[in-house]
Amino acid sequence: MKIAYRAVNILLAVLIVLSAFFVNFVEVKMETTESLAELFKTFSKDASEGAAVYEQFSVKRMIDVARGKDSLSSIFSSLDGPILWPEDFNVLNARLITVGVSLVFMVALALFIIIFSIFSGNKLVPFITGIVGIIADIVMIAAFRSAATDVYNGTVDLSAFLLDKIIGSNLFSSLLGSLAGNAVNFVFSLCGLQNALLFIFIAVVLWAAINFLVNLGDPEAEKEKQAAREIKAAKKSAKKAKKEGA
Repeated sequence: MKIAYRAVNILLAVLIVLSAFFVNFVEVKMETTESLAELFKTFSKDASEGAAVYEQFSVKRMIDVARGKDSLSSIFSSLDGPILWPEDFNVLNARLITVGVSLVFMVALALFIIIFSIFSGNKLVPFITGIVGIIADIVMIAAFRSAATDVYNGTVDLSAFLLDKIIGSNLFSSLLGSLAGNAVNFVFSLCGLQNALLFIFIAVVLWAAINFLVNLGDPEAEKEKQAAREIKAAKKSAKKAKKEGA
C-alpha cells in the first residue's frame, strides 16, 4: 500500500510538470466591431461572434515561437528592430511577474513531491504541499485576470503598440493604425492550464487525506509506526550511551 501511495503521488506530480509545459495556458483573441468582423468572416470561424483572429499558447509553443519553430515566428522575425517593453506596460509588471513566479513555483512543488515520495511515505507533507499548490494556482489566476482586464479595457493600449510595430510610425500609417485600433480589442484569457493544475493538486490533497484516514483504522499500520518509533528510540539510546562511554 505504501508503494502504491508513493507511486500515485509521483504520477500526479509528473502530470503537473507535463501539464505546465504542454497544456494550453493562454488564449489571445482579437475582437472586432460587427462591421469589421464581417470582413474577416472568411478567415475565422469565430468572426461572426466578433472575433477575427485567435491563438492559443502553451509554454512549449511560446518557446517554439521564440526559437523560430512555430508558424507565428515569421511575424515576429519580420518586425523592424527588437520588441522592447514599453513604459506604458510597466503597470502590468508586478502581476505578470506574479503569474510567472506562481507557475514556476507550482512546478517546483511538483518536483518536491516527486523527490519526497521517492524517499518517504509520509502523508502530511504531500497534503500540505497540495494545499500550497492550490493557493498558488488561485493567485496566478487572479493576477492574470487582473492584467488581462487592463489590456481589454484600454488601460494598456496593446492595439496601438502592435499596429505601430507592424504598420509603421509615419503619418499615414499612424492614421490607419488609429482607425484600426478603434475597431480592435485584444482579449487575453486563461484556457485550460490553470484548471488542470488545480484539479491535480486537489487530487494530491485528497489522495493523501484518504490514505491517512485509511491508516487510522489499520492495526498493521499502527504496529509499523510503533516499531519505527522503537527503532528510533533504540538508536537514540545507543548514540547517547556511546557518547557517555567516550
